Amino acid sequence: MKGKRIICCHNDMGLRAKCRAFSILEVIVAMVILGVGMIAILAAMRSSANASHHSRMQTRAVLIAETQLVNTRLTDLTSYMTTQGQSKDGRFNWQVQIAPTSKENLGRVQVTVNWQEGHRKNNYDLISFAQMKSFEQTNP
Repeated sequence: MKGKRIICCHNDMGLRAKCRAFSILEVIVAMVILGVGMIAILAAMRSSANASHHSRMQTRAVLIAETQLVNTRLTDLTSYMTTQGQSKDGRFNWQVQIAPTSKENLGRVQVTVNWQEGHRKNNYDLISFAQMKSFEQTNP
């Protein structure tokens, strides 16, 4: 038999039988394929973990922006202004800017949330409009 290794082994009855075994080259090739597959799986897991972390941070930024928008709408909006602050853990900075529009008594509310992941700076902008109270109504 050309190219095949044959070794002798015993079967259950104690008789000699011909058995096929793997050559060292086949074992090395199998180990290399297994190693490459493991590296690919680990890279995919790391990429998935990074994407999950970024998604979690972006979700927090959205929640902070929505919270600031609700807080702004709950106040009596009588003037155009800019306020800013920071999340409790210090990872996120936010800014609320209320600007005039072409429509009377309507303000443009823009909430910007900034955060940093490693060396990459990220931001999320939320823009809405709010009814402004007339200055004549607040100052009789």
